[in-house]
Amino acid sequence: MDNVFVHVDGLHRYALRLTNDEHAASDLVQDALTKAFDAYSRLSSDANYRAWVFTIARNTFISGRRRSGREQELEDPGQLPGDEPDALSKMARRRDGYRHAFDDDVLLALGELSERQRTAIVLCDVEGLSYEEISDVMECPLGTVRSRIHHARKRLRDTLASSGYARRRGLVGRAG
Repeated sequence: MDNVFVHVDGLHRYALRLTNDEHAASDLVQDALTKAFDAYSRLSSDANYRAWVFTIARNTFISGRRRSGREQELEDPGQLPGDEPDALSKMARRRDGYRHAFDDDVLLALGELSERQRTAIVLCDVEGLSYEEISDVMECPLGTVRSRIHHARKRLRDTLASSGYARRRGLVGRAG
């Protein structure tokens, strides 16, 4: 079971991105780990534990939303705070959910991606899952994962270049 628990931090970041709430993310991780523990004996020894536990978390989240009757769109983790009174604390929770020192420009650029592209790129570039693992977690073909990540990276590059972020960071040459 240790090979599942080594993924708890990444699983929590993923759960926080799904739920946008610290307590709900903790509950989701606990539920997913409980289900993983119950099913662990039926898993083959050569199983991909990381993809398996992320898939359990994703399916647990989806099942919970269906049970609660809330089928609304997932909130965008990179969205700018709006007029809601708790907007600043929501934005802070989102940043903590990635546990990386992402600048606001990067968070906004991530927020402009579709939910599927953002999920694929976060699982790949933030959580370090392989394309095959992401394919398992997102329950889509490997080619679709590759396409989503390719298009997400291109869009991120374009957005960060056009916002001046890449130039300010010295990542592209100055126009002139």
